Amino acid sequence: MNVPLLKVENLKVSFKIRAEGDMPWTKPRVLQAVGGVDFELKQGETLGIVGESGCGKSTLARALIRMVDSSGQVVWMGNQELLGLDNAKMMSFRSKIQMIFQDPLASLNPRMTVGQIIAEPLRTHQQGLSGREVKSRVKSVMEKVSLLPNQINRYPHEFSGGQCQRIGIARALIVEPELIICDEPVSALDVSIQAQVINLLVKLQREMGLSLIFIAHDLSVVKHISHRVMVLYLGKVMEVADRDALYENPLHPYTQALISAVPIPDPRAEREKRAIILKGDVPSPLAPPSGCVFRTRCPKAQAICAAEVPMLEGITDRTSHQVACHWV
Repeated sequence: MNVPLLKVENLKVSFKIRAEGDMPWTKPRVLQAVGGVDFELKQGETLGIVGESGCGKSTLARALIRMVDSSGQVVWMGNQELLGLDNAKMMSFRSKIQMIFQDPLASLNPRMTVGQIIAEPLRTHQQGLSGREVKSRVKSVMEKVSLLPNQINRYPHEFSGGQCQRIGIARALIVEPELIICDEPVSALDVSIQAQVINLLVKLQREMGLSLIFIAHDLSVVKHISHRVMVLYLGKVMEVADRDALYENPLHPYTQALISAVPIPDPRAEREKRAIILKGDVPSPLAPPSGCVFRTRCPKAQAICAAEVPMLEGITDRTSHQVACHWV
């Protein structure tokens, strides 16, 4: 039996919010950013996470590495519960999980050289290495991400956006992690550079046996890199399925709307396709709808959708394809 690399159960993240003008004694309101997410990640697998802005994708990523407080369970390799670790034990564990951030330049310290930036995780997690060993490791990982070793003493502002993202990838790889969380790593890059970075991640995953959690808005990019895809809406999981099953036969109305918006390279097919236009705006997470959180925009909403929260359940004979929808 294959034990999942990461198993997440009922993960919740909430924030207390005070409105402008509230009195000190006013009870703060609770914003539920992530509302009970369950999923598993296999070793060597890429899980794509998609959804509109504000659906909780980045908050979920930060909860997994404890950058924000959360509740629930995050179990590593079937026996290590991460949310219960104290700070010292979590610090020693962090080398196994690294993160690549959305804005490549903003995630790099402008006062540090590229060599210092990439070496920083080694200085933290492998303090016994000599200066020569650190420099050798840095140059080696720079070559892996197609950066020239003679650029080691340059500063981030001397690089393009795509090169800065390669620096971020090198920094994540230097400690040889088992899981990398990619938080919209190509959204700030040009299309041609996006393709280069995506192909680099696929190549590195194949060579190093990495597992990836890949967060993005662009469903075309997610389809290219992911093995499975999870769809989020207002902090809830709407659908989880293998990539091909999800794109060829989306079952949740929200997933259907997202995929209908993906451009098709064939001009004739693009003109003939039927796009699903969702009415209204995403509800405020401060006051989510009762029952199914998507019901206020769903074209197939029924009375039961307002009364009961749909459970994320496997479809008959396709247990890997899970949907949270009364209609399905």
